[in-house]
Amino acid sequence: MKMNKIKDYGRFYALLKKHPAIEKDDIVLQFTDGRTTHLREMKAKEYLEMCDTIEGKPKPTTAPDAQELKRARSSVLLRIGRLGINTIDNWDEIDQFCLSPKIAGKRFCQLGVDELRTLVRKLESIINRGGLKWIHEQAQKEDERQSEAIAQATIQMMSSRLSNPKFLN
Repeated sequence: MKMNKIKDYGRFYALLKKHPAIEKDDIVLQFTDGRTTHLREMKAKEYLEMCDTIEGKPKPTTAPDAQELKRARSSVLLRIGRLGINTIDNWDEIDQFCLSPKIAGKRFCQLGVDELRTLVRKLESIINRGGLKWIHEQAQKEDERQSEAIAQATIQMMSSRLSNPKFLN
């Protein structure tokens, strides 16, 4: 349930009574970033955070902002894609790439926001230097295999025609 407004300020005034050194206007200004000195104009989140701080409750530690993590992951995936690695539902190859000690040394899903930012800089550097050798080598080997397969198929087809008496006349 979303709370937009606080209607009972009893908690705040009880805390204020316990801490006479705190001035109401000053503390409200501080928690509204200078927007107001009135409790009724505070957002519920600001009010609750203010009361928790006065009580001495530690701020809950939150996981990295989901939006920030999503942006960082997208940035990394974009650069991995620029290096020639398929990033569409290809998590095994992405993990294999990230597990390399020269890249990140961890699976992609285990990387935090700071590690992802570092990885973006590293991938940009790799891109600016011309990409990955092994990707190009792998592509060349695949091209060679395809060419060899085509050549062998052509040879087989030609030899089968030559051994067929119908084509010899």
